[in-house]
Amino acid sequence: MLKVVVLGYGELAQSIILGILQSRHQLVGVMRWQKDLFKDIFIPDGLLSLIKVNNIKEIRAERANTEKFIREIKKLKPDVIIVGSWGEIINKKAITLPKVGFINCHPSFLPKHRGSNPYTSAIRQGEAETGVTFHLMSEKIDAGDILLQEKIPIKVDETGETLRLKCALKAKEMVGVLLDGLEKGEILPVKQDEKEASYFPPVSEDDVMIEWREPADIIHRQIRSLLPGMYCYAEFKDNFLVVKSAAVIRLETACHIPGLVLNKSKTGILIATGDSKKAILLENVEVYGFL
Repeated sequence: MLKVVVLGYGELAQSIILGILQSRHQLVGVMRWQKDLFKDIFIPDGLLSLIKVNNIKEIRAERANTEKFIREIKKLKPDVIIVGSWGEIINKKAITLPKVGFINCHPSFLPKHRGSNPYTSAIRQGEAETGVTFHLMSEKIDAGDILLQEKIPIKVDETGETLRLKCALKAKEMVGVLLDGLEKGEILPVKQDEKEASYFPPVSEDDVMIEWREPADIIHRQIRSLLPGMYCYAEFKDNFLVVKSAAVIRLETACHIPGLVLNKSKTGILIATGDSKKAILLENVEVYGFL
């Protein structure tokens, strides 16, 4: 039986914790990335609720690159530390603390889609599949040796949120297998192929602005990749349209003027794109600007 500490936030961290609790291994501590005293008291998130319900020790250090974290880990003496979403590049001093390994769970099929939001980037790039990868932590982002990974198909109507939940569920299924394999010495680290690596930075302003000269399918992937936590925006006269859902519509008559409003109705706004035979129907639109 391995002693395990988990660092993280959100659905990925929660799923990893549930997977460990359902395994034969011992979860000896959890450290949350996001802490808010007011919310913790009045509206605790799912991760904090999970910690309390299962009487798990919460590590109170602010970050992993602190002396307090190192002291706490030395007391707990974990065999494995697993990260499930984190906002800090962890230094070598912390990485070398656990007996077996400091492991990151990254929601993509590495070495593809390294970075902080692989759900968005995988959908935007039109990938047919992604995955979940458990790999050894290094000081380079998502670049450590691979221990275990599995693929996940991406549906044609996939959103960033549905893909996030699918990856979290897959991580839950995998973590017990990972720990069993590490305990038995059956898992060997495999170096990532840097020739196949891709990295995508955090979502920027450019990523949320719609460019109508792009083909309809690319615009649709852009919109879906951010939903429902973020939205795309489109300029419309002196206003901005906030796009909360959209669909690709095939045109009976070709239109060669990207951005042209083809139709407005109660169901949405139909706009021409860089694909003369396809338009985007903007549904559930809100208008912001100078009315």
